[in-house]
Formats: sequence, structure tokens, C-alpha cells
Amino acid sequence: MGLTSLKRSKVLTGASAAVLAAGAISSSVAFANPDTNVRVTQDQDGHYVSAHTMATGVVYSDPVLDRCGIDRRQQNEPTIAIDPRNSDVRTAGSNDYCGIPTNGDAWAGFYRSANGGATGSWVDSLLPGYAADTSPEGIASPLHSLAQGGAHAAGDPVQAWDSNGNLFFMGNNFNRGIADGKSGSVRDLTGDIWVATYAPANPTDISTDGQAYQRTVLLDTNTFGAGQQTDKTGINVDRNNGNIYAAWSAFHGSACNEILFSRSTDHGQTFSPPLKLSSSVCNNQGPNIAIGPTGNVYVSWQANNGGTKSRGTQSANGAAFVKSIDGGRSFSMARIVINYVPFVSNQFSGSGARQCGDAPLNCPTGQTFPRFDLAQPTLTTDGTDVDMAFQVRLSDGEGQIKFSRSVNGGAIWSTPTAIDSHPGDGHQFFPWITASGNQISAVYYDSMGDPNYSPTSAPCNSPTGAGYPCLNVHYAKSTNHGATWAISTITDAPINPNFEQFGGRLVPFFGDYIMVSAVTTATGTTVAAAWTDSRDVVLGTEKPGQDMDNDDILGATETTEACTTGIADACFDTGGLDQNIYTQSIS
Repeated sequence: MGLTSLKRSKVLTGASAAVLAAGAISSSVAFANPDTNVRVTQDQDGHYVSAHTMATGVVYSDPVLDRCGIDRRQQNEPTIAIDPRNSDVRTAGSNDYCGIPTNGDAWAGFYRSANGGATGSWVDSLLPGYAADTSPEGIASPLHSLAQGGAHAAGDPVQAWDSNGNLFFMGNNFNRGIADGKSGSVRDLTGDIWVATYAPANPTDISTDGQAYQRTVLLDTNTFGAGQQTDKTGINVDRNNGNIYAAWSAFHGSACNEILFSRSTDHGQTFSPPLKLSSSVCNNQGPNIAIGPTGNVYVSWQANNGGTKSRGTQSANGAAFVKSIDGGRSFSMARIVINYVPFVSNQFSGSGARQCGDAPLNCPTGQTFPRFDLAQPTLTTDGTDVDMAFQVRLSDGEGQIKFSRSVNGGAIWSTPTAIDSHPGDGHQFFPWITASGNQISAVYYDSMGDPNYSPTSAPCNSPTGAGYPCLNVHYAKSTNHGATWAISTITDAPINPNFEQFGGRLVPFFGDYIMVSAVTTATGTTVAAAWTDSRDVVLGTEKPGQDMDNDDILGATETTEACTTGIADACFDTGGLDQNIYTQSIS
């Protein structure tokens, strides 16, 4: 079924609940979309190439890239960014698990299209520097020695373009540590924060923007002990002066974690020492950066003011916010500007677990679902306004995306309103928001129309805990500063997020975010979204007497196929693990 037959369009206002109850539609909007979504991660038929090949045309490969080209494993936590000087060029990234059998862990996938993100135009590769990377770029990367020393994983990718065809790709690199007994923590955990630069392969040809890998720079490193690590990242570029701004989370075990910030004024060659932004709040996670038209730098993240691990008696959850008026040299005191109860997955487990799957990782409620507990606010600027979206738990347990704006640089924020209100009809989570050309764009997952929807049930779960496709990606557009929104479904097939593909095929994981990007050129505003999708997953045949949850993939222990669940996986290329990144051009 094509997108046209599945798409819905409506405009919602602050009185959207009343509008929906009356069955009224204020107006509609049409989107010029192709009939099918585009798969970005072609991890079969030998499609992966190296950064060296992308930049020079000289073929280089290794066992990791060879296996990535056929492995049909998982990709999640996508990023997408459109080149502001050539909207046909766009880049994406993800946590890419294709190299697990040869690399030992997931690595940061880097993907590029020079043809508007069309089918067949994406070139898939990996960030240089993984342990087995012997290309010149890989050897030169500071990640290479760290990876060879045991920090095999890289992920949490985000991206941003400058105005000269340079793409800045940020993420973290780490090992997963060693389980630390009853503490529920890990020890011997190491990691770092990095920013890589991809420049035009030919400075006179804008179709080569972001094609040639240049360098990777470390912004922060740690050799922490139990429970300490660097995590979620955010990046943006001031296209007027070329300054690059980066932020990330730093966890310190039992101490209050931090949001750290660094900037580059030399186009990504060096970065300033980390600056702490979160001195007055705690439990900080998920920074997001926006830049105002006069160069002001805004950073938001999820936090509370209740002290370490929320033990304070006056704890308030919500969106923390800081502002810089001097190009990121200094910031205002952090404060929670919007209080909200975050919509998080553990409300469905009955045990406080973040995700639920098969035994021993099953939950008292009998439901199966991935974690979606990173309720970070996402941030953008719409002219002189600062705009924010976040996932809220309503009083009955329903998840809903809310929007708020500030017209005075973050001093005062409007009362949050629903972007897409359809009460009693589904959960919403993982919003991402951006603005360009007097238009605000947002994407999020929505289980609207779930036939078994209940505020006490996770998306796509039957009363007996069986999973099915019910999740779609919705796109919301506002041209009046968020007063009204036009809504469209951009996935052309519903998604089952509950396939048990992780932890030895016992639990689901769908990442912690999805993303939208927009740029405005002389020909108009171009928007594209990227998300994690499970439409290519191959189910197994469940054994009689098992839980029959319809979420067991080919090769799982609860199915009849004879496969192992370790690195030497006899079913690695048969589709049970085939989670992918998909994209859609929206306008």
C-alpha cells in the first residue's frame, strides 16, 4: 500500500481535543512524497564501502566492511542532515551492528546520498578507526588505538553542516565494561566523545559535499570506574561564522551527572576544553543545541532538581535550559524551564524494568517492548523564537508530544500544548524538532489506531502480550510559530517495535531517538526524516508451549530454527536481525 492511501492530514490547535471530539478538520495539507519509503542501510549484497573509497575512489576493504555488506543486522538511533548549499546531498548515521562478528561491537555507521535520498543513491560506510581498519584514514584516527585497546563500540551519532560543504559527525566511543556484581553497574568502563569532519571531495563541485573524510578529534576521554561514562551527544553549527558547538552527558557513578559543552572556532580542527553547563540541576541527559539568528547559543536537556538519583523531596522533572550570548564562551545558570512528567517505558513493566522480553528478561505484565525512556526535549529556533518539543505522560498514562515556545530567548516559556492530540487512541514518543524557512518541522513515533490501545499497555501489545505492527512515524508542520500544526503519516507501512533482537534474541531495542532535518534554498524548503524500522525482520516459527508472543525472530531459542545466538551466528544473514534505517523526503 502506498503512502497516498495511508496518509492522514489535519490541522490541530490548542483546542485540538474538542476539534477531534466533534469530528471536525480545520484544514488539510498535501505533501509531495513518493509512494514508498527509502531504505538507507543496505547491509546485504555487498554494499558497504570505506571512507577511503568514498574520498579517493581507490578501493579498500577489510573483514569488517565485507561482513557489513551481507550481515543484515541491526541499525538504530538514526541521524540525518541536509546540505544547506545543495539539498540533493544529505547524510545519515546510526548505531550500526553490522560488524559485530568481526568488530566485536556496534560502530558508527555513516551514510551519504547525492541524489536527494532516493532509492539506490545511499552509499553506506563506517566511521574510520574501528579496530580492524587499516586504511590510511583508520590508522590516523585517534579512535583506532582506543578501539584496539578494547573500546570496540561507537555510536549515539548526530550531524550538522556548515555553509561550505563540510559535515560534522559527532558521537561517542566506548567499551561496555564488566558487570559489577550486585551493584547493577559496570567497571573498567572507558570511553570518549569525538567529532569527525567530512569535506567536499572537490571544492568546486557541490555534489561532492561531505564526501571526503578529513579527521576525527577527541573532545573528552575517560578511564572511569563503576557506573561512569560519557553518553548522549548534540551538535550544531553557526553557519554565519562557522563555529561548531557540541554537548554531551557525562555520568559519574553515584555522583550527579553533568552536561558538558565544547566549541570549535577553526572548523573542527580543535575544540575547547569541556565546560560544565548543568551546575544547578541533576540527572542530566540528552543535550540538544539550537542557534539563534544573532548567534545566541541555546542548550536544553532532560533533568530534575531533586539531587542525585532523584532522592530529593522537592524533585521536579522537566526541560533544563541554558543560554549563551557570547558564542559559547559562557552560559546562564541552568534551570528547569518547563516541568513535565516524562513518558517512559518502565510504566508498562510492572517491575520498573526499562524493557521487557523473553525469560529471564520478561516482566510481570507479560508485555514485550523496547525502552523509550530518554524523554529529552529537542530544541530549535524559529526566527527570534526558541521552540521545544518533548514527550509527556498524561494523567492516565498516555504518551503525548508537547510543544512550547519562548519569544524572549528562553526567559519565559508558553504553556505546553499538544502537537497532535488524539486522546485515547495511541502513544507518542521520540520527538525531534527543527525549523527552516519560517516552518517548524517535527517527527515522532505514534501508535494511533492501535487496536489494543490502552494507557496502561505499551504500543503494539495484545491483551495476551503478542506483538504486531502498529507504530508509524508522523510528521508535523507549522508555519505560524506552533499555533497550529498540519499532521501527516510518512511511513508507508506500520512498524512492530517489539521484535526481540537483542540480549541473545531475548529483548527488543529501538534506539533512543529519531530525527528530522530541513533546509531552505532559493527553490524552497526541503525536509527529510530518518527512523528505525523493522519491516525487513524475518520472524521465526515459535515452538508450541512457548509464550507465542509473535515477537520471536528467526534463530531465537523459542523458535524451531537451529541457530546460535552468539557472534558465530548460523543465521546471521537470513533476516532475523534485519533492523534498518529508513528515510522519507517530505517536501
